[in-house]
This record gives sequence, C-alpha cells and structure tokens, in this order.
Amino acid sequence: MIKRLLMITAVVAACVASAPTANAETGVGIQFGEPGNVGLSLRFDNIAIGAAWGFGDNGYLHVTADYWLMKNDLAKNLDWFLGLGADLGIGDPFTVAARVPIGLQWMPAKDWEIFGQVAPGLKVIDEVDFYFGGAIGVRYCF
Repeated sequence: MIKRLLMITAVVAACVASAPTANAETGVGIQFGEPGNVGLSLRFDNIAIGAAWGFGDNGYLHVTADYWLMKNDLAKNLDWFLGLGADLGIGDPFTVAARVPIGLQWMPAKDWEIFGQVAPGLKVIDEVDFYFGGAIGVRYCF
C-alpha cells in the first residue's frame, strides 16, 4: 500500500511539474503533520491541496483541500493566511471534516516556499467531533 501511495505521489508530482503554467504561484512539495504523517503538498495560487499517509494500525490516507480567504504580509517574504477547507479521511472508518487553516508562508529564496499551519476543524462524517490538525512543509514554486 505504501509503495502504491509513493507511486501515485510521484506520478502526480511529475504531471504537475511538467505542466506549462503562466502562474508563478503554483507549487509542489512535501508536508509533514496531522492528519496524516507525510505526503504531497500542492498549491495553485490560493488553493492548497495535501495528500498524506498516516502510519497507524491500519494506515490512513488524508486528502485536504483549503481555499485561502486571506493572505497578508507580515514582513519581507513572510505572509500569513487564513482559509476554509475540507479533510477526507480515506480508511476505516471513512471521515469528512470541515477545517479552518491559519498559517505562515515564508519565501526564503526564489521559487522556494516553507509553510506551517494549524487547522482546527469539525468532523461531520463518521462522528461529530472537534479535531486539531497542522502541517509543516516545503514547496518548489514555478
């Protein structure tokens, strides 16, 4: 299962990296955090998508999609963002959650982005419960 996830991640990353784009706000990279432990991170302007594999008893794939409602400067090359999003937990049980990511985006060098976020949310499928997610990662932007 892990080999299959790594293969899918590599294919998606290759497709995104080879696609022509006129928008320098497109990025592809890796993220670590919760939900999931390690995975792929994509950003298309103000839409961030993550797919992370959780290493637990059965393993779990989490796919998150966030829309950044606000993004403002804090300092040179440092922004903060606030968004709304969803988290799909693909496993047993299947879960769906609404989330509110808030985080920092730092551009330390041309074409490189380092980010960190916390994302409190509310599970609405399998059970109704609050949850707290977060991630750190790096993306190459083109």
